[in-house]
Amino acid sequence: MKKIISLVLILTIMAGILISCGGNPASGNTDKTNSNDKNNTSAAGDNQTVAENTTQGRIEPNLPEKDFEGYTFTFFAHRIDYAGDWIGDGDPRELVANEENGEPINDAVYRRNRTIEDKYNITIKMVTNSNDSATLKKAVSSGDSTYDAAVIFNNLVPSVVTAGLLVNTDKLSYIDLSKPWWDPAVNAMSIDHKNYLMSGDLLILDNEATNVLLFNKDLMANLGIDLPYNLVKEGKWTMDKLNEMVKGAAKDLNGDGVMDSTDQWGFGTFNDTLHAFLVSGGGALAVKDANDIPYMDFTSQRNLLVLDKAMNLLYNTEYVVNQQSKNGFDTHKAFQENRIVFLWGRMHLVEYYRAMESNFGIVPLPKYDESQDKYYSLVNPYTGVLLGVPGSSSDLDRTSIILEALSAESKYTLQPAYYNVVLQGKYVRDDESAEMLDIIFGSRVYDIGAVYSFGSVFNDFNNLAATNDRNITSYYDKKSGAMQKAIDKVVTAFQSMS
Repeated sequence: MKKIISLVLILTIMAGILISCGGNPASGNTDKTNSNDKNNTSAAGDNQTVAENTTQGRIEPNLPEKDFEGYTFTFFAHRIDYAGDWIGDGDPRELVANEENGEPINDAVYRRNRTIEDKYNITIKMVTNSNDSATLKKAVSSGDSTYDAAVIFNNLVPSVVTAGLLVNTDKLSYIDLSKPWWDPAVNAMSIDHKNYLMSGDLLILDNEATNVLLFNKDLMANLGIDLPYNLVKEGKWTMDKLNEMVKGAAKDLNGDGVMDSTDQWGFGTFNDTLHAFLVSGGGALAVKDANDIPYMDFTSQRNLLVLDKAMNLLYNTEYVVNQQSKNGFDTHKAFQENRIVFLWGRMHLVEYYRAMESNFGIVPLPKYDESQDKYYSLVNPYTGVLLGVPGSSSDLDRTSIILEALSAESKYTLQPAYYNVVLQGKYVRDDESAEMLDIIFGSRVYDIGAVYSFGSVFNDFNNLAATNDRNITSYYDKKSGAMQKAIDKVVTAFQSMS
């Protein structure tokens, strides 16, 4: 009996030790880091577990105490002189705020920056210019160390990275890309096991550039169509299900026998919706081999099946309207006037429609079929941004400490303000849509073939969609040489860089 009691006590103590060693939950995730491998990352959307250096459920960065003696840390960023459905105009709002004004994002940025400025004795500044790549190239080539970090649009990545303007993330000693405030999906942008780009909680424009589907709840109620939330949660939200919902929704409202901008449509799309559906179906224009070298993949057997199903839906002009190929059609206006059931776009649309009277919901783009392992939400190759450190940065240790500190702090300030307050509270119209955001942001991916557009493949794909062209294999046969030549050029540039 004594032996049994002793054994029970030992097992109880061991169980308590194991429980106490588990990670503390932070923002719904359990996080674990291999402190010996700062580039140890998981797939996009997977939860991570960090069991060390936590404060009351909050994960803290592993950074040294430093006094940078009043140093001015300067971000270089884009300036947008265009206000539209995919992005707001002006300076990016996630980097600097001069004072609190009651707006959740502005105030979160202000508090985050003050915290890091006080901790490291620095001042955080932002310089913007609409001529991003030329300005950055001039600074780096001349050795101008004004800019400590740069925020770059995805469509400028090829010219910036291959010109050697950015620092390899491996040289940023205090950046720990395994931490939950960094986005592991950006690993897709590495070549030859080198990466010069980062993204994560410091930014929100990558959130706003993530592909989504909006649907008009009022119109669906009138049509007797069930909302797709349960299908998404059950893993049954597929291209076939979407097709079923939209094919019976079109109506010739004025009875003139012609479907035009005055009528009702099932689905509103753009040219790049075709590529977005390729990715949501688990495909990509390009993937990488075991040596981290990209190759074109969109004509693989499965990808051709995905594209065939996507084209069957997107090319059906009876109930699907492509704004870019149907002159004079404004899908945004039609959606707000209850004349489009589903609308493809980027997450920014949620804010763009903040004054819309009708109720709308949000879901990820559909899977190819139910057997697909998960949803995949593309970060738009045009409108997303990525973070890099200019090669002329004067002190990489200082830069990496400040970026790591800002990113960690953003997890607990900026992201809750954007995610919980702006989306879940202010713009999104129901609890189910807010739940969908977990799935959408947790399944975010980048397609290196689209960002680099090897041999103009991304632009050409959009052109195929504009004319409802289904000849994918003939297009590949015609352009494969140019695409491979473009890949070889980029790979050579990477191999020449440190």
